[in-house]
Amino acid sequence: SATRVNEAQLIEKGRENLLLQSNQFDTTWGSITTTEVGGQSGYDGTNDAWRINLNAGTALKAVTQTFSAYSGVSTASFYAKAGTHSIVQFGTASQNNVFVAFDLSNGSVGPLSSLAIDASIISVGGGWYRIQVAFQALGTAGFVIAAVDSLSATRFPSTSSTGDFYIQDAQLEQGLAATSVITTGAGTVQAGLLENTPRLDYSGGATCPSLLLEPSRTNLV
Repeated sequence: SATRVNEAQLIEKGRENLLLQSNQFDTTWGSITTTEVGGQSGYDGTNDAWRINLNAGTALKAVTQTFSAYSGVSTASFYAKAGTHSIVQFGTASQNNVFVAFDLSNGSVGPLSSLAIDASIISVGGGWYRIQVAFQALGTAGFVIAAVDSLSATRFPSTSSTGDFYIQDAQLEQGLAATSVITTGAGTVQAGLLENTPRLDYSGGATCPSLLLEPSRTNLV
């Protein structure tokens, strides 16, 4: 994405949530031994959160979204809160070396898998946390939130838990950090500095911006 320095002297870039229906977990999301119930009290004072009920039996229990494979450093994020079940794991469906578990009862982070670059769990109040995982995508094709029994759980193990937990506002974006929430519907959504828009730059504390242009260049070697 293109970047520029904005009026606040901060570097601004284009952003895009690559997930569809990013807060509608009964649409393009698949259920694996779970039942999703909307209309729950969320981290932001709305009733836009979802309760994930874990069905009976011993099996993988998760919500998942598949999409066309892509590559590059990426960051997954979502908001989560413990119910009667408290440990969740993020992973990708197509890469067995991208997964991290989180304890929603105390804000703990489990071990990082080999292609997970960084992971964090940030309290936002009311028992809610924003979970973030930066990872190296190598043909990634799937966003998975699973219930697990421990922080040291292997990737997508079975669980006999029949509890529940809450989630809201899933996001997948390219880059090393999670940005503010971009809610999507039937298509992905862009925000910030969009493509094909003038790059008005405020570098050096300018009060009147200049047009940021890139010269043409040739490498003669």
